[in-house]
Amino acid sequence: MSFTRRRFLHTLVVSAGAMTLSSLTGCSNDNPQDQAMVLPEIMPEYFPQSVMSGDPRPDSVILWTRAVDGDGDLSLTLQLSTDPAFQEVMVEEAFTAAAANGHCLKVRVTDLSPYSHYYYRFLFEKEGKLVSSRIGRTKTAPAADADVEVKFGFASCQDYLGRYYNTYLSLLARDDLDFVLHLGDYIYETSGDASFQATDGERQFEFRDGDGALTLGSGDSAFQAAASIDNYRQLYEVYRADPVLQELHERYPLVAIWDDHEFSDDSWQTNATYLNGAAGEEQTGRKRNAEQVYFEFMPIDHAAPHGDSGSGALEVSEQQLFPNTKIYRDLRFGQHLHLAMTDYRTFRPDHLIPEDAFPATVVMDSATLTAFLSAQGMPQAAIDATLAQMSPVVEIDAEALAPYKAAFVEIFTGLYTQELMTRLGLDQPSALAQASARATAAVTGKLTSSYLNLVLTQAQATLPDGHPLKALPPLPETGVDTGLAYYTLGKTTLFSDLGARYLVIRETFDLYAGYLESMARQQGGSVQTPYDQAQFAWLQGVLTQSDATHKVMASSVSFAPLLADLSPARADSGVTELEAVLDSDLVPAALKQRFYLNVDHWDGFPQFKGSLVNDLLSATGTLTLSGDIHASFVTQHPANPNTGLASVDFTTSSVSSGTFGSFLDDGLNGLLAQLGDVPPEVSQLKYFFDTIALTASQRDDVSSKLVFSRMWEHGVSVATASAKGFAVEYFNVPTVWDGVNMTKTSFYDNRAAFLANVRTHRFHWDGSELQMLPA
Repeated sequence: MSFTRRRFLHTLVVSAGAMTLSSLTGCSNDNPQDQAMVLPEIMPEYFPQSVMSGDPRPDSVILWTRAVDGDGDLSLTLQLSTDPAFQEVMVEEAFTAAAANGHCLKVRVTDLSPYSHYYYRFLFEKEGKLVSSRIGRTKTAPAADADVEVKFGFASCQDYLGRYYNTYLSLLARDDLDFVLHLGDYIYETSGDASFQATDGERQFEFRDGDGALTLGSGDSAFQAAASIDNYRQLYEVYRADPVLQELHERYPLVAIWDDHEFSDDSWQTNATYLNGAAGEEQTGRKRNAEQVYFEFMPIDHAAPHGDSGSGALEVSEQQLFPNTKIYRDLRFGQHLHLAMTDYRTFRPDHLIPEDAFPATVVMDSATLTAFLSAQGMPQAAIDATLAQMSPVVEIDAEALAPYKAAFVEIFTGLYTQELMTRLGLDQPSALAQASARATAAVTGKLTSSYLNLVLTQAQATLPDGHPLKALPPLPETGVDTGLAYYTLGKTTLFSDLGARYLVIRETFDLYAGYLESMARQQGGSVQTPYDQAQFAWLQGVLTQSDATHKVMASSVSFAPLLADLSPARADSGVTELEAVLDSDLVPAALKQRFYLNVDHWDGFPQFKGSLVNDLLSATGTLTLSGDIHASFVTQHPANPNTGLASVDFTTSSVSSGTFGSFLDDGLNGLLAQLGDVPPEVSQLKYFFDTIALTASQRDDVSSKLVFSRMWEHGVSVATASAKGFAVEYFNVPTVWDGVNMTKTSFYDNRAAFLANVRTHRFHWDGSELQMLPA
């Protein structure tokens, strides 16, 4: 269906007026002598995703359901009451769950009392019965001047495939939360990406609209990703059918933002990254489909950021989808909590290192480096020292290097051909044509001889004796100019996220990122801010003007400095066995550097991150809550020198998705595989990931300090905002305990057994001092 003819979900606005007795549960007919009570019967099969509420404010809340009885529209009645028995009803209004909207209905109820529980249900008549959804409970926010403690859960990353939402049992074991904050990756858009999803187990599904989905990979590794409206709807239908997730939403209102997987993994604006640059992945229609379905299925007040808060039907129009998307908004909860919900993905720029960057390409030659560093005020001696650390550079178009240029065009044509056939499923002639063009464009200008020699050596090893290429000696690596190439940043392969979005060399990346940002700012732009001007102005206004005790920014990605420092200049971890391995020749020289682990996060925008933290977050004493990384971190940022205030980031781990430790282990193994045989001592570094990350931030040139790290644990968290301070509790479990996988095994019917294995980590921030408390 074309964009211009779509029908969209309506958010209907109703007012909670004076309480009335329900007409639905009254007489069976109009004859007073034959009156009989028609009591609702809860029939969850007609409400397969149950009910939800969200975006609570002191006087309003969003209520949601999905109701299905056949393929057509279904007339529903919403009831809202102050008691679960619905003896008195404050709202009783008729609406339609339209098939064109995925059978979803979203209602904004206004004129409610602050900081109050309400109960709600959806009803319809069928064959003389009054069919009811389960009863949901919601709670409005306290008034802005209310001196009350606010307690809420926060969570992130709940992959469904082969996994269970056991960690939510920690939130269901209590009944004192005001709401639950979800920081993104509520769904995962793929139906079995073996690179990170569990493809075995009971919880699997296939897209019913297979033709509308993207098919990625090939052979046994092929999987699909959502693209059509029906694809995205099916994901929410499947995920939201989970009984524990339903129970959570029936009990607590939800406040949510998205991250990448609600659209596409590691996405930026309307671009996917599955193919790592092997082909273009700009997908505006797919992005708009993802947004529309998110607004259909999630109980966020999508109209409020557009300034529409009046009464009547609020339509989600095409004009509210990309590029006009606005999910950023703020919610106030009494005197002690002001929550700013941000959108990191919709307008963020591309990752600074292209996934298809040719590793040998020099992006800053010695003249450019000298000019830039000099403009930054670096002394000449320091500039000379920096240049000495760069990669050797040759001019491959020089006449004397003509045999090398021809050889490398031939070699890389072959390598590109293999990659394109594998990644895109192209036949050999088609792949060869593209590969030839790529190789010709790549092997030109200033290139680093270090990478070219590595490739030449590998190619020569596969050629028979007497082949002309075997006679070529290595290119010079000493006595030549130097420069910063993609290889100097950690890029070692033609199409890869390694060296582009993950595991990049910190020193050279910060230098290159600063150069790119400087060039962009000279043109009045930025290559580092994920916010458009409107969102950033809004965020500045909220955080600088709020008088709440605790200003909290919800960020889908973490502010933690995620570093692995294996260099000789690293800080001492205090672990003798680890230091011995890192000092030894067992660790390849190529690994004895300092790496950013993930530059899809805030570390990928180092200059903007630094100014955001110092000039806004710390300056206003704003705390951040974040997710996405599948690990639990606590980071303390330095105090702003002008205000004396500081910021702390609390990153929650994944509800169910694979831990960052497991992903990092896979990435390290991939990097090691490129370096040849590696001793087992090095492969055991995974057991020290937390120690390595904590130690890496202790160096003087890392301003923000990582003070807590758990990369191998799943979990959810609870925050408490009060006049006494801001407290955070992490409720975590390891992936495997006593031989049992804690996410791939259901504990839904044995909750006590799961809760007995939960590890609690507690922190308290009083505005100046961060304390880790006893469990």
